[in-house]
Amino acid sequence: MTTDNAEDSLAVMLYIEAFFEGFDKKIAFLSELYEMKRRDEACVLCACYIDWLASALYWPDERNNFNFVRVLMEFGGNEIFSYIHPKMLEDAIQNKTIKRTKPVLKWTAIYDKISPALQKAYGRLYDQKEIISLLPPLVSSPEIENIKKELWRGTYAAIVYVKFRNPAVHEFGPPSGTTFQNTLFKGQQVPAIDFKMLYTSLKLIAAIAQGKSITSKKWFGHDYETSDQG
Repeated sequence: MTTDNAEDSLAVMLYIEAFFEGFDKKIAFLSELYEMKRRDEACVLCACYIDWLASALYWPDERNNFNFVRVLMEFGGNEIFSYIHPKMLEDAIQNKTIKRTKPVLKWTAIYDKISPALQKAYGRLYDQKEIISLLPPLVSSPEIENIKKELWRGTYAAIVYVKFRNPAVHEFGPPSGTTFQNTLFKGQQVPAIDFKMLYTSLKLIAAIAQGKSITSKKWFGHDYETSDQG
């Protein structure tokens, strides 16, 4: 029995190593595509690979948008992903007021209270503590707790999802670069969202996924069956 287990474990490790070796080649090919001026294809695949890795790393959570944002914030290698754009957060909260769901009135009240403060905060990115510090005079403690759960929707990473991932996957590709001419990050103009930024993050996320798999000897650190990863 011990021998069988050891052989199974070795087989899994060989499969994992082979998979990530092949995946690294796929990632490297994206750079070639981009340099060949086939940038739409490069952007689509880059977005899809990040999407796929996020789903695998955070399994069984199936919140696609949340996982995409989370993986950039945690493993994307750039602190800007976690910073909040006041307009993005305002729009995200406003969007919750028009959905036909039970807590619409709750979010309408919150939006009405915080929208003016967020509009005054336009012009730079904020960390989460800074954003929360703007709110106590305007909303109650329970409302602040509700807002905290939704802060991810206002992050730079969420903008990447909306302005890069969604156009890449569902439309005819993202723009060549989403720029922020009137917004600062630590005193400098916010960098554009483009293929090169996301490609750098993709490589880092893939390395994390590989490391988790090899260290744990399980696919992405999880206990699901090898056969499910075909």
